[in-house]
Amino acid sequence: MSTKPWAIQSAPQSDAPSLTIEDILRLPLEQGADGYDRISKGLRSIGQFSVFRQEGVLTLSDGHRINIVVDYTSAGILSIGVDKARCFTLKDAVRITGAKPVSAVSYPYVEGPNYDTYSAIANGVDVNIGKFTAGENCLTEIHLVDVQTAAEFVMKNKLELPAKNLPVLKP
Repeated sequence: MSTKPWAIQSAPQSDAPSLTIEDILRLPLEQGADGYDRISKGLRSIGQFSVFRQEGVLTLSDGHRINIVVDYTSAGILSIGVDKARCFTLKDAVRITGAKPVSAVSYPYVEGPNYDTYSAIANGVDVNIGKFTAGENCLTEIHLVDVQTAAEFVMKNKLELPAKNLPVLKP
C-alpha cells in the first residue's frame, strides 16, 4: 500500500457505508448539493485521503471499484474514475441518469478523440459520465459538478473555459 498522502487507504469493509455506483449517479441529481455532499462524504468514509487527489482502489458496497477520486472542493467538482475490472456499462449509467450526449468539451474536462460523454443536470448538479476508449462499453469516468459553485469559481478566477453547462453569472 502506498504511503503517499493522496493515496487511498481502504478502510475495513465493515466500516464502508452502503454506497453504490448507482448512488453516485442518482443522488446528486435527486438531492442536488446535499446528494453531492453525501457522495463526497461517503467516499471519504470508505477511504482515507486528502482533499485534492486520491489514487488506489475503493470498493463500493455493490462490488464496483473506484480507482481515483479528485475533489476540487472550492471549484464544486468531484471527479471519480471507475475501474473496468467489474464493468458498469455506460449504457446503464445513461439509463439511470437520463443523460444526453455532449458533443463539445465541458468544464472542467479535457476529452480525447475517443471520449464519449453524456450529461444530466438536475437540482443544480451536473452529472457528466463517459468512457475513454473507442469500442469500450464500460463507464470509466463520473464527474459531479455543483453548477453554482463551479460557475462562481470560473467567474472569480476569470477562467476562459468552454463552460456550456454553467449558468452565466453577472459580476
